[in-house]
Amino acid sequence: MNARLSIAAACAGAALVLTGCGTSAAPSSQSSAAPTTTTTTAAAADPVKWAGAFCAGTTPVLTGAVELITVVASNADNPAAIKEGMLKLLDTGGKAMADTEARLKEVGAPGPEHQAVHDELVKMFGDGAKEYKSVHEQISKIDASSPDFLGQVEKIGGDSADPSKLSDQIKKLDADPKLKDAVTKAPECTEMRTKLGKLIGQ
Repeated sequence: MNARLSIAAACAGAALVLTGCGTSAAPSSQSSAAPTTTTTTAAAADPVKWAGAFCAGTTPVLTGAVELITVVASNADNPAAIKEGMLKLLDTGGKAMADTEARLKEVGAPGPEHQAVHDELVKMFGDGAKEYKSVHEQISKIDASSPDFLGQVEKIGGDSADPSKLSDQIKKLDADPKLKDAVTKAPECTEMRTKLGKLIGQ
């Protein structure tokens, strides 16, 4: 996971949340998620509960990443503080992703037409949780006093937990009238917009 790129992506994601879901007109075209090999005949889940599960898991990941930007900016000469901030973000974000994967599975897809995006989100949160845990373990072993500390960090991991992926999913939800309405009504999504708004001064 490229730390600098992930932090920048989180900023973009925060802006998307505030100017996208529930606050602006939906895009004219609707994105379609790649289907996965999942079969289910379960009844459709409550779209508001489903959206709430998504937002509840997304909030700590994006807010944590935005907060890390402040840590990095105010500790340019203190790699130890940057490392501590990264580990805190990875710990909090990893737990949130794992909890969200479980919660989404419990709630289920908000209709057969949304099974693909549901499966995609479950996989994204599951993969992200695993990557956050792996990256946390690797960063904890790096000496913060090393001259190339950030260089070593940027070589770790892949992109499964890149915050920009959450931004992409927010775009998809905002492009679907049913899901956009659910996001507007879900208290967890309102809380997400409020927290991110305060963090970026909006």
